[in-house]
Amino acid sequence: MFVENRRRERRASVDMSPLVDVVFLLLIFFAVTTTFLEQSGMDLELPESSTATATERSEFVVELGNDGSIRFAGEAVSVRQLEQKVATLGEQERTRVTVRADRQVELAFFVSVVDALRRGGVEGVSVPMVPVEQ
Repeated sequence: MFVENRRRERRASVDMSPLVDVVFLLLIFFAVTTTFLEQSGMDLELPESSTATATERSEFVVELGNDGSIRFAGEAVSVRQLEQKVATLGEQERTRVTVRADRQVELAFFVSVVDALRRGGVEGVSVPMVPVEQ
C-alpha cells in the first residue's frame, strides 16, 4: 500500500537547462554571424581625391548612378521627386545632405541634382570621396 502511493504521486518533469543552453548558443551564433551593412543602396565607385577630409555623416543620402539613376534614402526617385521629397523634410534635416556620386556621373547630371536639392531647401551638400595616399 505504501509503495502504490509513491508511484501515483510521481510526476514526469522536463529539465529546461539543455533547452535554455541551446537557445543561448543560437542567439550567440546569430549575433556573431550577422553582418551590418554600413551603407546600402547602389554599388558606386567614388572619385578619388588627395585632399579629401573626413566630414560628419548626414542622415539623408542621395546616390547617383552612372546610368542616371537617383536614390534618396534608399528609394529610386527622379530629379523632380527628389526636390519634392527634400522640401517635405524638416528644417533641421535639410541642413546637410550627402550626395554619393559614381565617378562616371556626368557633371551636368550632378549639377541638376544639386540644384534640385537647393531648390528643395538644402543648405549644405557634402560629396564623399576616397582619400588617396600621396
